Amino acid sequence: MSDVQLYLLEVDKHKAEASKIASQSASRLETKQLKLIDLVTSLEPYINNRDDASLRAKSVAYLAEVLSHIAHKVLSLQERRLLVDFILGRLEGDHEGLGASARALISLEALGNWDTDTAQKVMRTFIDYTSPLRQFKLQTERYAVAQLIDLLLAKYRTVIRQLHDDDHEFLPAFISYFEGEKDPRNLMIIFSMLQVPMAEWDVRAHAQDLFESVFNYFPITFKPPPDDPYGISAQDLKDRLRDCIAANSDFAPYAFPQLLDKLDSTSINTKRDVLQAIQECVVGYEVQTINLYSVTLWDALKFEILNVQEEDLAQEALRALSLIAAKFAQTSEGPLNAFLRPIIKECNEHLEDAPTKQSEAASRILHAISITAPIIADTVIQGAFPLLFKMYHGTESITKRRGLLEAANQVIGAYSKLDKVEFGMNVEALAAFSETAVAAMVRALVAAPKHEVSFRLSALTGLAQLISVQKALPSSQIELAVTTVTDIIIHEHIEGHGNIRPQAIKTLVDMAHAVPQVLQERAIPAFMVELPDVPDDLSRSEHVLEAFAQLATEKQLFHTTILRLKGKLEAARRQDAPATYQRSLLLALLYGFTFGEPIPARADCYRPYAIPLVDEFVRCHLARRDPAMCEIVGRICNSILRPQGVHFQSGVYHKDLSWMSQETATQTSVENLRSITPYLLFYYAALRVEVVEAEDIVALLQKTSAAALDAGVGTNGHGMTLRLLSLLVNKFVNPKTMQVTLEAAKLDVDALLTKDCSVNAIGVGCAIVKGLLLQGKSAALTTKYLQALLDQLTAGNREVAMRFTTLLAPDDVLTKENHCLISNLYKQKVFTQAVPFITNSVRNPDAQKKSNYLVALSGILRWLPYSIMEPSLPILLPPLLQTLDLDTSADQEVKASGLTIFESMLMHDPSVVAEHTASLVTRLLNCTTAEAGNHANVRAKALQCLALIPRQLKREAVVPYRRQVVKRLLACLDDAKRIVRAEAVKCRTAWLALDEGTDDAD
Repeated sequence: MSDVQLYLLEVDKHKAEASKIASQSASRLETKQLKLIDLVTSLEPYINNRDDASLRAKSVAYLAEVLSHIAHKVLSLQERRLLVDFILGRLEGDHEGLGASARALISLEALGNWDTDTAQKVMRTFIDYTSPLRQFKLQTERYAVAQLIDLLLAKYRTVIRQLHDDDHEFLPAFISYFEGEKDPRNLMIIFSMLQVPMAEWDVRAHAQDLFESVFNYFPITFKPPPDDPYGISAQDLKDRLRDCIAANSDFAPYAFPQLLDKLDSTSINTKRDVLQAIQECVVGYEVQTINLYSVTLWDALKFEILNVQEEDLAQEALRALSLIAAKFAQTSEGPLNAFLRPIIKECNEHLEDAPTKQSEAASRILHAISITAPIIADTVIQGAFPLLFKMYHGTESITKRRGLLEAANQVIGAYSKLDKVEFGMNVEALAAFSETAVAAMVRALVAAPKHEVSFRLSALTGLAQLISVQKALPSSQIELAVTTVTDIIIHEHIEGHGNIRPQAIKTLVDMAHAVPQVLQERAIPAFMVELPDVPDDLSRSEHVLEAFAQLATEKQLFHTTILRLKGKLEAARRQDAPATYQRSLLLALLYGFTFGEPIPARADCYRPYAIPLVDEFVRCHLARRDPAMCEIVGRICNSILRPQGVHFQSGVYHKDLSWMSQETATQTSVENLRSITPYLLFYYAALRVEVVEAEDIVALLQKTSAAALDAGVGTNGHGMTLRLLSLLVNKFVNPKTMQVTLEAAKLDVDALLTKDCSVNAIGVGCAIVKGLLLQGKSAALTTKYLQALLDQLTAGNREVAMRFTTLLAPDDVLTKENHCLISNLYKQKVFTQAVPFITNSVRNPDAQKKSNYLVALSGILRWLPYSIMEPSLPILLPPLLQTLDLDTSADQEVKASGLTIFESMLMHDPSVVAEHTASLVTRLLNCTTAEAGNHANVRAKALQCLALIPRQLKREAVVPYRRQVVKRLLACLDDAKRIVRAEAVKCRTAWLALDEGTDDAD
């Protein structure tokens, strides 16, 4: 049998085998075993069979597959031309195998570019003999034709355009060829290819037909099937369609009227599509065209802003106005003024009624157009501010003044943003109103009643924006604004409603970025006056410190601020000021170093600032060392040292090593070490691994383990010591010698966790395991030690169960920023080893042991991402339900953790919970009662979970519990805590909605 016969036999049953046969034919052509004339001749009985259309189509498909497998230079130019003529000749009288014909032509073009006549002939043949394309029912055939024509328009643009130039009937035929297409894949190609004539040809005579050929699809309502293999989304189609609508200015007479007509639709999605299409048109059409429709567009767009239905629609309309303004800003002032005049006029009218929703919308409109260009901002301010401030001074209503001031802030805010991108921008228009604006804002801050918080906050915002615009204010006005805000920070002491100090501090910091010199001359001296060496009113001094420290975030004020704080701290120590005050000064220094000077410049700060602080607390008598101050000094050193290189850190470390060794070498070494542990924790966290010698770490581990295991250590000090142990093990101990080092330091976990191990020993064991887990380098040892902890649960050790939560708890010291070794899989390791063991053991009949397992399980799951737990939810669910039964006060965190997991399950995997509905509802109701000892956060979280049940589970599974739940929730509505009452209302509404068979969207 011939190849074609074999292909025809296999193509319907085994497409892969048929393709293989076509490939073999192509190989025979390449090796000259088969001549092209013989191949075409062998097709003749089948391709000309008048009685069997399917046979004709399959024979063309065979030819197309053979051509797709042929390599370059196998066919001569003459042979390729003959094949093109052969295929096109068939199409003139027979449309069977249309898609295969198109694919064959695509393969032929890939073997060598066509000349002008061939490309034009291919296009004309398809347009003249196969139109309209929709007559062919198979999408695959239409898709192949669309691909072919897209290829012609992409590679033979000039050639195809010549067809249009020579024949004025070609474009109408081309447009009608694709009418009625509905398949998304085909439309993606059609929209793309139609952009070629739209953007590059002269289409004025046929603009309406061309526009309507695509606008008939607007708005796109396509929804891809869930298993769509092609990945075409509705947004993809919308984007292509918008590009077509905006491709040619000649479309404007048809586009804008129809788009604005559809803007009246009740569908939010349609409105959104229209607004985005208008934006594309504004960007794509010529300025002269937009000028013709600018007022019409304003009249339509303003409705969406002044009468907000959905916030995102208002945002889209504002963006459209901004784009129109930006378009005109690049041309002469005529079109721009014609566009702005009615906008400013109407916005002024709405501002007369301020504050209303319309006046707020008018403010947003002024901001949206002002921010596009300085020339527009100048026009807006000249048109709006005279009337605005006239109205401001003409009313005594603070409410109205607030509305007007907020409107002014919108325009000033536009200047502030423009000033950051328009270097050397002319601000004369704003400067003309600066004195009036500053006077109004200062008076609002000083004279307005303190309870008018929003009014005063608007004034603060306005002052910050005005000062941020370079050259907008004279020096006298800047000084007045800075002084006013500084006075508020220093002298206003209002608690609760009326307290604007936090916002005033933020405003002063913003001013510091714009005018640091004025802050240095005005604000800093004023703050220093309020910071005595020994304060009479400690709370007032702390308020001033809070503001003063934040000035260090401005680069030009960093050194001044830090130097003044250092001097004040030294004076406070000399005068023996209260420890609380000294601690506040240290915290201010810490804030400055943490958020102030850029990291590279901090190396110069260590000697003048950190070393004196360290020396001071080292010289302190052991009994006078304040752990809190010690920690702050450590954090300051950490902030400065951490980003420095090995060379710098080595110099610092070797100088410090002597006094640190002395501190731990005395008879009271445990007490000494305990007193400086907060400092050592952050100091060693800052150091790079290469800086510290291994012998030093072994010695420090030995001393730290002795301090940690000492029975006299306090709870707080013990926690710091354990964190230091975790840090040292994780960061400095070589994984290859880990076990030897730990045994030498008496930190072998197996030895620590004996039958009668102490609470301190358990804490040390968990700290070691945590360091190893995070490091991820000593897998066998980590597994062994973690199992030792799990074995302690079997022994009924409650302390171990409670300590499990520390294994995965985040720690701000054990981080990559502190050069620690953090494995990406440490959470998965704990889950894989510990959770199966615990879930299998939780069936233990001993109540005490079961409780321990549940506490340990909760401690692990509390810090795990939901994605890690998700595959094991069916196994985890029963023990998690039992955690909700724990009733001691110490177990409240355990219950809160379990409830959080149930909330995630109900949100993401409700089917897992469905079979336990009865148990879950009962337990959640029990967790909502205060009488059972449940804390407020547990009660609130239980109500949140309970509210999800009727929304996430099937109605028939939930309805039987409705009466019980609604009755029990009555008590929650009278709960003493407001947060619980609020959640109870939402929960009860969700369950009552079951009567209507609908979900409440509260």
